[in-house]
Amino acid sequence: MAASPPPYSPRDNRDQWKAWGRAQKEAARSRRYYWRYYHRPSIAGPMILLVIGILALLMEMGRLSAARFWGWYAQWWPLLLIGIGLILLLEYFLDRNNPYAGRRSMGGFGFLILLLLLGGWGTHASHMWGPLSDQFSDNGNDFWSMMGEEHDNDVQQEEAISPNAAVQIQNPRGDVTITASSDGKMRVRAHQVVHSSSDNEARKTFDVIAPKVVNSGANAVLTVEGRNNARVDLTVELPSDASTVVNAGRGDVTIEGLKAGSDVTAGHGDVKFDDVGSNVHARMEHGDLSAHQIAGDVTVDGHLGDVTLSDIKGKVNLDGEFFGNTHLEQIGSAVHFHSSRTDLTIPKLQGDLTMDSGDLNISQATGPMRIVSRSKDMDLSQIGGDAHIENNNGDISVTTATPLGNLQISNRTGDISVTVPENASFAVTASNGDGDLHTDFPLTMTNSGDRKSAQGQVGNGGPHLELTTGHGDLQIRKGGLAAPPAPPAPPTPTAPKHLRAPAAPATPAQPTEQ
Repeated sequence: MAASPPPYSPRDNRDQWKAWGRAQKEAARSRRYYWRYYHRPSIAGPMILLVIGILALLMEMGRLSAARFWGWYAQWWPLLLIGIGLILLLEYFLDRNNPYAGRRSMGGFGFLILLLLLGGWGTHASHMWGPLSDQFSDNGNDFWSMMGEEHDNDVQQEEAISPNAAVQIQNPRGDVTITASSDGKMRVRAHQVVHSSSDNEARKTFDVIAPKVVNSGANAVLTVEGRNNARVDLTVELPSDASTVVNAGRGDVTIEGLKAGSDVTAGHGDVKFDDVGSNVHARMEHGDLSAHQIAGDVTVDGHLGDVTLSDIKGKVNLDGEFFGNTHLEQIGSAVHFHSSRTDLTIPKLQGDLTMDSGDLNISQATGPMRIVSRSKDMDLSQIGGDAHIENNNGDISVTTATPLGNLQISNRTGDISVTVPENASFAVTASNGDGDLHTDFPLTMTNSGDRKSAQGQVGNGGPHLELTTGHGDLQIRKGGLAAPPAPPAPPTPTAPKHLRAPAAPATPAQPTEQ
């Protein structure tokens, strides 16, 4: 505090005035030292770390989609600047009337904020240019459309190849559509799109990107040279028994009506198989996949969005990272799904399977099945045979069908509900940590602190139900679905009552046989 001036004295006391001056200088020096070296930390840094930690936890638990978050962040990242500015402004008003508040310091969080801002600019740029290049893959518009006018050209050619030839197609930019030809020949139709500032340059580019076919009869290779300012959409007709290998950079791939196998590698675009008479395989980095009426196996790996499979006669193998909805139905053989969060094996799926980032629904599946996942709510209905289910954070609901098999369910955090047929025979071992335990069957119940247990035999025993949850309710209920009844036999056809056989012509009376 500032020193008080000396009291008035009629005598000129120079010592008092000198002492007062020295006190004033010392107080000013102390204030300068305080403001220079005493820094109070700002609350902005801890709040940023808290928000980042919450978002990371939600994404790790599967409650928040990382793709959706970064899409949102790319658009709304300036809100970060607004929030930090509001925090600093509030701190200024709180400190301005306090002479000893000191200066607020961002410390090392200033570098963190800089990284967040650079990340905001980067995600915004990627979402701006990424969709444009996506549109270029589909509709012919991208960054290069700003470099000149659009020029179009169509090219056609025909080749005679073996009915069961192996055909390779490489197209860096543009769609590829493959169908079965009616006369067993190979026909290629190419729609070229070039962005150029002059017709002369466009014609030169048309010549460079013209499809080139190397045909040896039993094998054919169709290639298109890539140009950043050009794309080529290919429509190819092949003999129905021809096998295909397609390498597409940016563009959609469609294969339909072929009897032989198909192998597709797609960098950026959707892939569709329809009415294929053998195995299909897709390697993808970005895009959706659909496959319908496939007589063989379906194998998919990579990074995908939505996956839709139906009427598959063979096995289904999905391995990679899936960021959309996965829907399977009418699968004739085993299903195997593997990602960083879920490992699933189903020997037979008569019904359907639907899965996204937070839910897994399965109906009419027969074991022995195995599901290991985390952060998913599971709803499994009409499940027959053995089943092993592990979950980490989410509820599990299982409705069994006959034949009832061994059921092993463990859940770290979440409820478990199992419904079995009322007249089924089985044995039970069940326990949970800190929730309710309810059973519709006569079982022996025990409590030990917060942990509850139920065990016993229902009917004649048989399959074993082993149910465990760390934190959540556990229910064992009656009323599960039995095996679907066989359809009734059609009635024996009878002649309509209103129809009569025509009367026989009159003949002389004959003796009647007894």
